[in-house]
Amino acid sequence: MKKVKDPKLFLSIKTYLSVYLPEIRAKSDNTIKSHRDTLNLFFRFLKLKKNLSLHLITTDDFSSSLVKEFLDWLIDERNCSFATRNQRLSCIRTFYEYLAEDNVELFNNYSKIQKIKKTPVPDKTLDIILTIEDIRLILKQPNTESKTGLRDQFYMALLYDTGCRNSEILNLRLKDIHINSKGEASVHVMGKRNKFRATPISKHVLGLFNKYMEVYHPQMIKTEYLFYTVRKGIINRMSSDNVARFIKKYEVSAKAINPNLPHIHPHLFRHARAMHLYQAGMPLALVSEWLGHAQLETTLIYANADVTMKQKAIEKIIDDRNSVFNDEPFKYENDEDKKNFMD
Repeated sequence: MKKVKDPKLFLSIKTYLSVYLPEIRAKSDNTIKSHRDTLNLFFRFLKLKKNLSLHLITTDDFSSSLVKEFLDWLIDERNCSFATRNQRLSCIRTFYEYLAEDNVELFNNYSKIQKIKKTPVPDKTLDIILTIEDIRLILKQPNTESKTGLRDQFYMALLYDTGCRNSEILNLRLKDIHINSKGEASVHVMGKRNKFRATPISKHVLGLFNKYMEVYHPQMIKTEYLFYTVRKGIINRMSSDNVARFIKKYEVSAKAINPNLPHIHPHLFRHARAMHLYQAGMPLALVSEWLGHAQLETTLIYANADVTMKQKAIEKIIDDRNSVFNDEPFKYENDEDKKNFMD
C-alpha cells in the first residue's frame, strides 16, 4: 500500500463528511453527497490535469489557483452549467473554512478562495424544450434486445415519466416503487431538503419496469438500488457519469435521424415532462407538486416558456405578408405548418 503524503488531510475529510456536516451543521444527506462529490471531482481533476495520485495530494493542493483551474475545467471539459460550477465552489469554500478553523496558517489561502467570484447565472428560462416526438425518437434508440439497452430505455422512460431529477432516480431502491391492488404504480421520492413526494408511473412505463425487473432484479431484494452497476463482482449504485455516457450515445444516433435535436442531458427530460403536463392542462400548482418544487415561483418558467412558444407561433402570422389588414392571401408559412396549425 502506498504511503499517504498528508494523512491529516484525509482524516479531516472523513470527519468533515461523517461528523461536521451531518451532526454539527445538520446538513441533509443530499447536501453531504454534494460535498463528497465535489471533493472526488477535485481529486479527479488533480489526477487528470496535474498527474497527482490520491496518496500524493496534500492540503497545499487546495490553492486558490488550482481551485480556479478546477472550476474552469468543470465548464470547459465537463460541460457543467454555471449553477453547478457555483455549487462546487461553495462546497470547496465550506470545506476549506473547516480546515482553516484549526490551522491559522491556512487563513491567507482561505481568503483568496473566498474572493473567487461566482459566475452570474442567467435568469431561469427554457430556451430548449424537447417535443413529444423528440422524446419518442430518443426512447427508440436503445437496442432492447440487449441487457443494457433494456436498462437504458427504462431509465430514460422513467426519467421522463416521473419528471424526477437525475439524482433522485439514481437514489431509488426497489422499495421506493409501489404497486397497489389495482395495478397502479408510483415512485416515492425523497427530493431536495428531504421533501417527500409520490409520483405516478404510467402503465407503459410500468410494463418496461416489469421487463427490467426480470433481468436485473430476479430476486426482488427491496433494499437494492433500482439502477446499479457491477464492477469486480461488487454491486454499486449507478453513477451520473454512467448515465451521461449512454445518453450521449443515444443523442448521437437520434441526431443521425433528426439533426435538429439539441444536446441531450438528463434534466431536459424533466423540463419536457413538466412542459407537456402544463400544455395538456395540468394546473401550474400541481405541476409544481409533481416536480417537488419548494416554491411555486420556480415552476413559473414553464408558464413563461409556453407563452414564449405561443408568441413565436403568432409571429408567423402577423407580418405584412400574413396580415388580415391587406389583400394578400393568408398563409401559415408552409403547407406542413398549415397542417399542424389546423390540427
